[in-house]
Amino acid sequence: SLLFACKKGLTKLVRQSLIPAVVPRASTDVPDKLYNPEIRQYETNGDYITGTGATYATVDVGTHLNVSLKEREDCQLVIVARGSGAAVGALGSQSLDDVQKKVVVNSSVINAIDPNQANAMNAMPYVLHLKNVKVATVNGVAVIQSKERSYDTRLLLKRLAARLTVTWHYKVTDYTMRQVLIQSVPLDYAVVDKSEKDGSYPELVSQFTSLVVPDVKNEGSYSCWVPTNVRGENGAATSDLLRIKDNAPTGSFYISFIAVNNKVDKEKLNYRVYIGSGSSKDFNLYRNKDYNYEVNFDHTGIPLSDRRVTYINPVSAADNNDNFVPTANCFMVAPGGAFCFDPFAFRQGNTDILNQQLADWCTNGIGIQSVELLWQIKENGDLGEATMGVANSDKDHTNIVDIRNADGTAFTGPATGRNQCRIYCRVAANTTGGGGVIAARDGSGNILWSWHVWVTDYNPDATGAFTVLEPENKRKFKLGSSSTMMMDRNLGAYEGAITVPKETLDKSRVSGFHYQKGRKDPFPSSYTTEEIEEVYKFTLSATSPPKHIMNRYEANGIYAIVPAKINGSDAAVSLQDAYRHPVDIAGSTSIGGASHWCKEYTKAIWATTKTVHDPCPAGWRIPQKSDAQILIDYNSGKIPADAAATNGGALLKYDETDNRTYLRFTGYPPNITQLNNVGRTGYMSVMDLRTAMGVTNNSITMGRMEDYDAHTTRRVQENN
Repeated sequence: SLLFACKKGLTKLVRQSLIPAVVPRASTDVPDKLYNPEIRQYETNGDYITGTGATYATVDVGTHLNVSLKEREDCQLVIVARGSGAAVGALGSQSLDDVQKKVVVNSSVINAIDPNQANAMNAMPYVLHLKNVKVATVNGVAVIQSKERSYDTRLLLKRLAARLTVTWHYKVTDYTMRQVLIQSVPLDYAVVDKSEKDGSYPELVSQFTSLVVPDVKNEGSYSCWVPTNVRGENGAATSDLLRIKDNAPTGSFYISFIAVNNKVDKEKLNYRVYIGSGSSKDFNLYRNKDYNYEVNFDHTGIPLSDRRVTYINPVSAADNNDNFVPTANCFMVAPGGAFCFDPFAFRQGNTDILNQQLADWCTNGIGIQSVELLWQIKENGDLGEATMGVANSDKDHTNIVDIRNADGTAFTGPATGRNQCRIYCRVAANTTGGGGVIAARDGSGNILWSWHVWVTDYNPDATGAFTVLEPENKRKFKLGSSSTMMMDRNLGAYEGAITVPKETLDKSRVSGFHYQKGRKDPFPSSYTTEEIEEVYKFTLSATSPPKHIMNRYEANGIYAIVPAKINGSDAAVSLQDAYRHPVDIAGSTSIGGASHWCKEYTKAIWATTKTVHDPCPAGWRIPQKSDAQILIDYNSGKIPADAAATNGGALLKYDETDNRTYLRFTGYPPNITQLNNVGRTGYMSVMDLRTAMGVTNNSITMGRMEDYDAHTTRRVQENN
C-alpha cells in the first residue's frame, strides 16, 4: 500500500553574477490531482517484471493505492504521473532501457504550461525512479525497502521540469545588452534519464539546443522550463570567478549575455554564467527545483582579468594572414588557425593545376564575387562552441572568411581565373575541433564552388611509406606489405581511435562525414552510440534538429541548417546544380544501368590521379577498391559477433602486427531525411563505381552500393 504525494518545487538560491544579488522566488505550484499515474517494477538489469505495477486515470494526492509487486532482494521502481494531457507516453511492458530511450516529453509540451494560470500545472508530469529496492513481506505486510532503510511509504514524486528565472541589470557605459542565450539545454524531457558512466545525465549524444531570449534590453527578466542537466562537480571551480569553460564539465548548462558596443557593432562583450545547484564547484541542474538568478553588470572598461567575460573585437580573416596553402576541396587547420588559397588552383600530386571545372563556370561575365560561411558543426554534436566561429552578423562573415585581390588589395572582382584573388579563412580558437564549409558566390548569388574546412590538430605527413603511431596527431597506417598509406580516421572526424573508445561521446567523435560517389561535398553522419531502427526517418527543423544526427549550424552558431531537395526533385541533377547546393544530398536516376546522383556522372569521378572532385586535403586522395581489399583480407572471419552491440564499431587489422584501427558503425544517408543501418554497419567508400567496403558485427565485405548513397571514407596518400 503506497501513499502518493507531489513534492513542491524547491527554490534554489545560487550566486552567479559579476556583482551577486540573488532574489528568492518561491514556487507553490502543484497539480490538484495525480493525472494518469503509472507504476512499474523492473529487475536490476532493467527488464520489466511481468504482471507488476498499475495504471490509473486520476488519483487524489494522499490516496493509498494497492499495487501488485513481486518479492525481490533488489529491483527498481518507476512511478510517473503522466499529466492531465498524458504528455508522457505509457511505460507499459517496455524494458527500463527502452523507457530511457523512448519515453520522452517534447519541450514544446512543457513550455506550454504557464504556472501562473489556474490548473495549468495539472499537465505537468511528475516522476520518481527508485533504485536498489527490496520488496519483501514483513509481518504479513508487503513493504519496500532500500538497502539502508525502509522507504517512506509516502512517496514524493518530483516535477519533471526545473524552472529557471533570470533577471539582469546592465549598467556598463558604451555598451548595450543585445542578446541572451540559454545554452546546452536538453531538447526533450526524459522520464527516466540515461546516464553516462560517471553518473552524469542526460547522455552527451542526446539532443541539445539554445534558447534565444526575445526582446532583450539592458533591464530584463525571463522565465522558462528546462530539463534536468546533471554534470557533476569540478574542484577547480573554487569561486564564482572560476566558473569558466575550462572548469565546466562537458555539457554544462550556462547563459550567454552578449553586449554590443554602441559605436562599433562588431565589438562585443560575451559574459558566461554557469548554472548550478550548490557551491561554485557544482554544475548540476535538477528537476523539481526553481533556479533564480539575478545578474548585475556594472564595470568600467574591458574586464580582461575576468575569464567569464570574452572581449570580441574581430578583424578580417585576411588581416595578418599570409599562410598561403595548396588548394584542395578540404583544408586541415588547427583551432585558432588561419590560411589563404587561390580558389582556381588545385593541387594534384606535387603540381598545382587549374580547376578547369570552376573556370568553365566563370565565363561571360560570371565569376567569384563574394564568400561566406555556409555551415559549421559544434564541438560535440549539439554541444559546445561553434567550431568555425560566430560571424559578425548574418550578412557579414568576414571575421571567418574574406576575399581580396591576389596582391592583397580590396577585392574588385569578379574573379574568373588563377592568380586573380585569394580567399582567406580564420577559425575559432579554444575548441576541440570540428569544421564547416565556406563557399564562393557569383554576382547573382549562385554558389560557384565550396570548400570543407576540417578544424583539427591532426596533421599527418603526406609523405613517407611507413606506419606512424606517435605522436597521435601524426598517426597513419601502412596497409600490409603494400605501399598504401592510410589516415587513422574517417575524413572529417574529430578523432581517430586504435582501441574501442570508452565513452559514448568519443565513439561518435570518430564518425566523420559522408560523401556521394564522385562528389566533393561532405554530409553529416549519425551522432549516436545506439543501434537505431534499420531505416531511420526524421523531419528537419532549424529549432528542433533531428535526433541521432551530427547537425550543421548557421554562421551564428545557434540555428540548425535545414537542407532541401535540389530543385525540389528526388531525381539526379547536373553537376553544376549539385555544386550550387553543397548543403543538400542529390537525388538519383537510373543512368547507364546504374543509379547516379549526377546526370553527368562521367565527369564527377574520383581517380588515382586526383580530380577536382576529390574531397580529400592536399596530398591525399580517396582509396581505390584494391586498397580496401587489403583490410578485407586481414579481417575476414576475425570480427567478433558482438562488435555492434558492445563496441558500436569494429577494430580492423591493417598489417601483420596486433595493431588495429577503429571503424564506427555510422550507417549511411540515402537522402536528406533518412539514415540506414546505424549501429549495424560501417562503410568505407572507394573510388570505384557502385562499390563500398562494409563492416558488420560479424563480417567485412566489398559490397555493391548505389553511387547516390553517401558513405564515410578514409584517405590514402597520393605519393609515398
